[in-house]
Amino acid sequence: GARVMQALFLPVVALSFAVSPVVGQNFGGRRANRVRQSVYSAIGIASLMMLVLTLITYLAPAALIGVFSNDPRVIAFGSDYLRIVSLNFVSAGIVFTTSSVFQGIGNTLPPLFSSMTRLILFALPAVLIARTPGFEIRHVWYLSVGSIILQMCVNLLLLRHELRKKLRFEEPETFIPASATAS
Repeated sequence: GARVMQALFLPVVALSFAVSPVVGQNFGGRRANRVRQSVYSAIGIASLMMLVLTLITYLAPAALIGVFSNDPRVIAFGSDYLRIVSLNFVSAGIVFTTSSVFQGIGNTLPPLFSSMTRLILFALPAVLIARTPGFEIRHVWYLSVGSIILQMCVNLLLLRHELRKKLRFEEPETFIPASATAS
C-alpha cells in the first residue's frame, strides 16, 4: 500500500514544488492578487488531482496492489488499507500545497506547527488505542485520516491568517517584465 501511495502522490508533490517559487516571486513583487490567485489555483488543482486519485484508489485498490504482489492476502490487506487511507488524499494534497505556499511567503513555522499538531493528534491516540481490547490496525488507519483532515484545517486557518497579514500592500500600477527594461 505504501508504494502505491508514494507513486500516487508524485503529481501533487511536483505541484507543491512549483507553487513555492511562483508564490514567492509574486510575493516579492508585491503582487497580492497574483499570490492569492496562485494559492487558490494550486489548492484547486491539488484537490482535483487528489480527488481523481482517491476515486481510482477507492474503487480499484486490488488492481493497484496487484502491480506489486499477486498474493491474495497481500492484495486483500492492501486493498483495505488503500480504501481507508484514500479518504485523506485530498486533505494531504492541500497540506502539501499550503505548506509550499508558506515557504513561498517566507514563513515555514505554520506548517511546522500543523505537523507537530498532527503528530500529537495521531501518535498519542494511536498508542492508547493499540492497548485496548479488540484493537485492529484499521483503527490506526482511520486515526490517520482524521489527523490529516485536522492538519489540513489548521493549515488553511493559519494560511488565511498569514495571507491577511502579509498581503497588505498596494498593487503596482503596471507590470513591466524585467526583459522589457533590459533592452
